[in-house]
Amino acid sequence: MVDLSKHLENAAEAVKRRNHPLAIKIYSQVLAIQPDYGEARDGLRKALFAKAALKKPSKLVAVLFGGVHALVGQVLRVCGQNNAAANAFERYLGMDPTSEGMNLALAMALRRAGHRRSALAVYAAYAQHQPRCIEAARSAGALLYEQGKLQDALSFYEMALRVDPRDQEALKARKDLAAEGALKSTGIETAQSSRELIKDKALAQKLEQQGRIQLTPEELEHQIAATDGELQQKPADAVLLRKMGKLLEQKKDLRGALECLESAAQKLPDDADLQDQVGDLRLRLQESFVQKAIARGDTSAGERAERALHEARATEYRRRIDKNPADLALRYLLGAALCELHDFDAAIAELQQAVKDPRKKAEAQFLLGRAFRAKGLPDLALGQYEKALAASGQAALAKDALYEMGGLCEEQGKRDAALAHYGRILEQDIGYRDVAQRIDKLKAS
Repeated sequence: MVDLSKHLENAAEAVKRRNHPLAIKIYSQVLAIQPDYGEARDGLRKALFAKAALKKPSKLVAVLFGGVHALVGQVLRVCGQNNAAANAFERYLGMDPTSEGMNLALAMALRRAGHRRSALAVYAAYAQHQPRCIEAARSAGALLYEQGKLQDALSFYEMALRVDPRDQEALKARKDLAAEGALKSTGIETAQSSRELIKDKALAQKLEQQGRIQLTPEELEHQIAATDGELQQKPADAVLLRKMGKLLEQKKDLRGALECLESAAQKLPDDADLQDQVGDLRLRLQESFVQKAIARGDTSAGERAERALHEARATEYRRRIDKNPADLALRYLLGAALCELHDFDAAIAELQQAVKDPRKKAEAQFLLGRAFRAKGLPDLALGQYEKALAASGQAALAKDALYEMGGLCEEQGKRDAALAHYGRILEQDIGYRDVAQRIDKLKAS
């Protein structure tokens, strides 16, 4: 393999001298030779960001002269030509380095092409440049986790949670990473098995209660068999049922885990945490039904399973709200589920409560806009979308709000207003949905 380290040194020196065009040229040349050179890809991103900070790039110029690269990249990616797509996206980003949509598209193309180090560099660099981009932070965390860099992965998931403290993907990842990190801090990485390490029974019990023991498949089967033997002697023991449920969940036997936890919950009706675990498992099981139907191409079964999932969510969130009526985040989740069920009056009632939660204000206002639009109240819908746009700290939600506003204006025959809304999206992300086609259609009308 060609040693390109000297070229990276030259590029870094060019950045120090603020000769960003030279640095960008060198990094690009290196990547033409080694597309998965993560250090070069990271350097290119940062050089482009630095250049943009000194002189803000024109979105209009990027669209006019670079738009073809973005469109070609999208087509190539759909055709599976991910290397060529990544090159096209890089050419567009040379004119508009901070485009969220294009940075994410580039990272995805690199990832699909097998260039995981380069994909990580793009996600990480963009997340650091724009900390409110949850997708970039989560994706960087996932790739770092694959590399075994747990602390670095955790830092990116924490970044995502600072934007949305209730982001389920980031919360689950943080929990898993914290568990693995806790085990390593006790020295488990040098032990031959979980049982060899844990000699202190108090420590073993504490770790087990926290769900931190990561068993090998053989150990898992051994624990399941042992617990099943205990249950034969004490079939009504709630502690054993709960333990068996968690073991079966670790084995990915969601149905069996749910049966055990439901039995334990019947015996411990005041255990709120256990009740929530049962609810979460029911939802995960129903989600698996949706995924299986989609995987086998059964559209009808998929639609039925998806509706059942929304109904299950609504039931579960109502149960939790009955216990915690002041939890506005739960009201947002219930409102979202009711929107999916087209129960818009009930959804509006919940979402009007949820907007009082500053963490979910913009998302709740956006869903209120959708609910009012579905009820045939376009003026109320437009007002909510405008509020969501003003309150949004996330580029993705802002683009969604502008898109909905453009659609509403189209329906009302307000051509110029629709063009204005779509145009604002185009300034940020030329590849967003069908916005370019909608603009062409409106201009031709």
